[in-house]
Formats: sequence, structure tokens, C-alpha cells
Amino acid sequence: MTPRLIWKEGEAGLQALGGMVDGLRLRLPDGRYVEPLATAPWVEEPDSPSLPGILRSMRGEWPCVPFGTEDAGRLPSGWPPASGVEVPAHGYGSNHDWTVIKENGGLVGEIRYPDDSPIESLRRRLRPANAGIRLELEVLPRRDCLLPIALHPILSLPLKPGSARLNIGPHDTVWSHPLGSDPDPCPLLVDDVSPNLAGVICRDGSEIDLTSLPLAEPAECRVLVPNASGRVTLDRLEEGWQTVLEWNRADFPSLMLWVSNRGRKGSPWNGRHLAVGVEPCRAAFDLGPTISAQSNPVASIVSTAMAFRAGKVWRTAYAVSVRSCTVQGSLSDCRKRAVA
Repeated sequence: MTPRLIWKEGEAGLQALGGMVDGLRLRLPDGRYVEPLATAPWVEEPDSPSLPGILRSMRGEWPCVPFGTEDAGRLPSGWPPASGVEVPAHGYGSNHDWTVIKENGGLVGEIRYPDDSPIESLRRRLRPANAGIRLELEVLPRRDCLLPIALHPILSLPLKPGSARLNIGPHDTVWSHPLGSDPDPCPLLVDDVSPNLAGVICRDGSEIDLTSLPLAEPAECRVLVPNASGRVTLDRLEEGWQTVLEWNRADFPSLMLWVSNRGRKGSPWNGRHLAVGVEPCRAAFDLGPTISAQSNPVASIVSTAMAFRAGKVWRTAYAVSVRSCTVQGSLSDCRKRAVA
């Protein structure tokens, strides 16, 4: 059974598989309980035990150390090649069981990595914070290494196209993924740079507003925002509430967005996964350790790998919370009701 916390403004669990946040429910000032984080629609299905660990019970939020995979296909000119070595997507900790206990009013999860890994262990703590949660992550390196890292919150979305508004704060550019999303549909021009998230350039020369979600058509798109603000909000415009994610931009200077808009048709997705991954990162997209640790186009403007030192614990903290909103047309005036 997943260890859970219940407090006045909410409840949350930390599941063993992946150390993922499970069943986060938070109370708004009007008494409504909302669920800001998504759960994959297949997690209770009979075939789910046969899936890779990260997909088997994918939900909520979890840390990715290292971030990405090593199986990138042929990249455009200017990108270094991937190693092609088969590794667990988003790291060992995303695919295996953690030990989770209740401790001092919070939940604590820990996982030890295999002996041949440069990482010895991960430890994370979840604490209630009014209508939100505060999360802490500790990474203990076994030896010196240079690795991409990320956090992986998956925010739930309403069903109606355009009924949510994503605000990532001030930003200069938005980079589309150098591999695209084939065979899944994505309208974005591959390996391109757009000026802002509200006008990302498409293959046909038009622009698409990735701040207005869900999209009207099925799509599976990944973009990277270098030098991100450290704060993201998602307004549920017709429901009158907002999700807030805050992190230390010195630790995670970029933001990868995964717009999963019913675009993946293969099993277990089957065209039904509707959510947005809002992933603070220090990485070159999700292209894995080999590419992120080398000279690459993103690394020319922002760090894409963390330098860990053997035996020296690295720590970071971040928060997820909800607020109520007064909705006026497509704009929302959100009043802070929760302290992250």
C-alpha cells in the first residue's frame, strides 16, 4: 500500500515504483478538492505489469537522474551523436521501486542505484504546505560525473480545447525537438527556434499557441525553454483554479514541455493520454547523458548537465500548489490562497 499523508488542505502519497507522487488532492478556499497532477489512464489495466517501469504506474511527479535516453535517432547537423546504448528511460530511479516511509510529518523515499552507476542513491522528501506540497531531492554521487537531470511533474488538463492557459513566465526563445515526434503527429517545425510559446513555428509556416491547452487536434510535441523563469502556472479557466509549480532555476535552468495531446497511438497510450509534462531540467531536451554532457546547440547558451562530485550530496527543493481564480473571459486574476 502506498504511504499517504492527509492534512487539512490536502492529501498525497508517494508510490514505491519510480518514487512518484500519487493521488495529490488539494483543497481550494471554496472547499472544492482538485487534482493538479495527472495519472496515466492505463495504470489499473491488466496489461500494465508488462510495461517498462516508468510507464507501468506513471503518475504525478518524480525526479529523473539522469534525464532522457540514449536511443536518439539520426540528429540534424550540429548535434553530437547519441551512444545508442539501451538504458532505462529517465534513469534507474524512474523505473524501479523506492523504499518509502513516513517520517517527521512527511514522506521520505530512497533508492540505491546499481554498483556500476555513477550515482549511489537518491532520496526525496514530501511535506504538506497548506494547499500544496514541498518536495526536496538529494542526490549522492558514487563518483565524479556529468549528467542531465530533471523533475517530471505531469499536470492534468481539462477536456475542452483551449480551456486551460499555461504561463511559463518571461522567456526569450522556445526550441522545438530536433527529432520531432514521428510516428506520432506534431505540427511543429523540427529543430527550430521560435520567439515565444504563444507563437511556435509549424511545418506549414503557420504558428501555434502552446499556451492554450488542450490543443484542438491530436499531437505529441516536445519543446525546450532555455533560461526559464523558475515558475509555471496552469489556469483552469472554466473551473476557476490554478496549479503553480516553482523551482530553483539555478539548479534547473531550462524547462522542457511535453504536450501529450492524445497524440500517441501505440499501446498503452492508444490516443487517450491528455496531459502536459512541465519538466524543469538541466539537459539538452531528453536526448540523454552522452549528448547533454557534450558540446551541443543548447549548451551554447545554458548548461545541459550537472557536475556531480563523488561523495558530495547535491540538494534541491521545489513546490506544487493550487490557488483559486476569478475568471474573466480568457483571462484569470488569481489570488494566492496557498503557500508553496
